[in-house]
Amino acid sequence: MKLVDPSGKEVTSKENKQAKELESQLDKKIEKLLEPVFNKIKLSGAQVPQQQLMQLTSAAHQMLFNRMVFNLIIKSGVKDLSEVLSENDIEELQTSLSNQLQFVDRSEMEKQMGQKPPQ
Repeated sequence: MKLVDPSGKEVTSKENKQAKELESQLDKKIEKLLEPVFNKIKLSGAQVPQQQLMQLTSAAHQMLFNRMVFNLIIKSGVKDLSEVLSENDIEELQTSLSNQLQFVDRSEMEKQMGQKPPQ
């Protein structure tokens, strides 16, 4: 986690105690959020692939982060999202998201998935 000072300058020191404390608090919140899911997995005796566990952790992190931002927006008195999110932001994010997309033809995907194409 990186913090910024009041002037907006990034504080990147690894010795930043405040950043470490916030990261620790966030990790504890993520663990608490995931606890029922992990208990359900343990009780079922099922095996969950490591990739899926990473996806769950990532989703929990994103959910908490989104809620924190939402709470900050409400607390700061923002009434309309256009006050904090411009159309330029949306366009920039659209480009970024589009650049992350990879296309695979169907036969290649089925081969990767270990499936036979339908006859």
